[in-house]
Amino acid sequence: MRKLINKIKEKFERTVIMMAMLFAQRVILGKCEFEQVPAKLKKQVAGILIDECGMPEVVPSEFGGTKDAETA
Repeated sequence: MRKLINKIKEKFERTVIMMAMLFAQRVILGKCEFEQVPAKLKKQVAGILIDECGMPEVVPSEFGGTKDAETA
């Protein structure tokens, strides 16, 4: 039973990571704004955009980006 629960948990975690990557890609391509990303995924999407893609300019400062600093 424990193996089954762990397997389900791992699958769910992988799915969430893939969804965060999908939304990060949509932000990069301009198909949606960072504000349109679901609240539960914003932190992960911000991490992907900043750390993996080197694009802090599309992430608000509350998530570690520089978007608000540029508009001020």
